[in-house]
Amino acid sequence: MVVMMNVYDEIAKERVIRTVASCSGITTITMDSKEGKLTVIGEFDEMQILKKLKKRWESAKMATFGPFDPKKEAETAAAAEKKKKEESEREALYRAQAYREIPICPMHHHTTFVCDHDHGCIIS
Repeated sequence: MVVMMNVYDEIAKERVIRTVASCSGITTITMDSKEGKLTVIGEFDEMQILKKLKKRWESAKMATFGPFDPKKEAETAAAAEKKKKEESEREALYRAQAYREIPICPMHHHTTFVCDHDHGCIIS
């Protein structure tokens, strides 16, 4: 069962996990507070969990429910990792291109002046 919630700090995350852990038949509980995604695995009553969560967090909504498939979870995790890698590569390429666009200016300017006087002074 996957539940989407608006939980962004560690204290609220711990409260959510404690609330769900009080239900019987749960094997695994994971919470990604950045995405607001709570994943519950086990043999349990999904409506009981959702009801408990909605008492304290009105934003709790069931995203998916079904039997746990480790192969599907692994594929999803691999796809997410690939997406993050592509995104970081794209950002690195953007930064490299932005760096190349900066014009390189010569550090030293050297100018020589020769006076028309008969004593032949040179200013550099």
